[in-house]
Amino acid sequence: MSAAPAPQPPRLLDLVREAASAHYGRPEPAERCVQWALRFILFHKRRHPRELGAAEVVRFLEHVARTEKKAVDLLFVAQEALAFLYDNVLGVQLGDIVLPQPPRLLDHLRMALRVRHYSPRTEVCYVDWAERYIRFHGLRHPRDMGAAEVSSFLTDLAVNGHVAASTQNQALNALVFLYAQVLGLELGRLQAVRAQRPKRLPIVLPPEEIRLILKAVDGGKGVFHLMASLLYGAGLRRAECCSLRVQDLDVTRWQIMVRHGKGAKDRIVMLPKALQADVRRQLQWRRVLHDSDLARGVARVALPDALSRKFPRAAQEFGWQFLFASRQLSRDPKTGDIGRHHVHEGALARAVTLATRKANVNRHVGCHTFRHSFATHLVERGVDIRTVQLLLGHESLETTMIYTHVARKGVIGVTSPLDLLNDVDAAEVRAAVEATRALAGPREPVALPA
Repeated sequence: MSAAPAPQPPRLLDLVREAASAHYGRPEPAERCVQWALRFILFHKRRHPRELGAAEVVRFLEHVARTEKKAVDLLFVAQEALAFLYDNVLGVQLGDIVLPQPPRLLDHLRMALRVRHYSPRTEVCYVDWAERYIRFHGLRHPRDMGAAEVSSFLTDLAVNGHVAASTQNQALNALVFLYAQVLGLELGRLQAVRAQRPKRLPIVLPPEEIRLILKAVDGGKGVFHLMASLLYGAGLRRAECCSLRVQDLDVTRWQIMVRHGKGAKDRIVMLPKALQADVRRQLQWRRVLHDSDLARGVARVALPDALSRKFPRAAQEFGWQFLFASRQLSRDPKTGDIGRHHVHEGALARAVTLATRKANVNRHVGCHTFRHSFATHLVERGVDIRTVQLLLGHESLETTMIYTHVARKGVIGVTSPLDLLNDVDAAEVRAAVEATRALAGPREPVALPA
């Protein structure tokens, strides 16, 4: 009788899949770790990763940087997968792996922005300005150009493009970053024609019109009404409102923690008590939706910075979920994971625009108009200007001072002399004449009004 065959040891890729599934709790990152481990092994001619080290990992990442179209996104994903392979499966410490620089300039710029934790919007904006700058000068490499070419590009934006001063400053910041952080070059003094910054006052609605518009906001089964109410009631920016997470709401103190606002600054604002019922209803709906996603295995949300690596299961926790979640699942463009993102900002903007028309408010009203009105109405009620500055998250007090110009207690609070003409009585005229005669000295008698 022949002996039973010895059980085969588990294959490495099966170990990676098992460990990643237990670590992340989701199938997508587990399969991603398996695919990158397989690509790493095949790149090194099927050698076992235990025979390879940090140098071979760097060589593989350099190959990814040279050959992949979306090199920046894939470099971070590959680094995370290989780090998991060595740390969690093989038990080998590779140390810090420095990501290679992609050969393409714009990818190099994306990498520099990504490692410095710039926001995705800033990344898209800076890359777009760098590409426009290169095309403006006939596809010349920025290394072969300098302050003169940057000045001519900025001048063309102001003179021929008629861009706003803020747009020109945005282009300038992008190019300064490109030269300083990517090319390692100092631009020096620029001789560009600067666009003039007009001194414009914000559009502020009276409380009556605010009430009419908020009443007319519809859509999303009441979600857009709650979001628009928070724009006015807490002075939130549109992006800040859309990206609120469940844990950002403190229903005990009735306040909101605004995370990673403009300029990567956090702040605390009030949560209007008038919205108690709506907020609790939204939290209850969000809990039901999250439980459904957990049952389907799609409960995942994008996490900021490196939290997805430090706390792999945090993406499934209720506290990290977006409060105003989209009703459709979406795929993360960087990792390919299926999850639930927040409501699109454009959807909220369209709801406010439609409500403005429905309320017959004949002014240009956007989401930011609620923020302007929030600040102005606080100033009108006598709230200290520095308190308003903290609630808005402004870096400079000068930025907040603009709301004193549109407040009712400011310039528009002064009564016009035309409105006083009909209020002048005979006694005031008689007193004015007597005062004039006293200053002029003794003269002919003046007939006073009866």
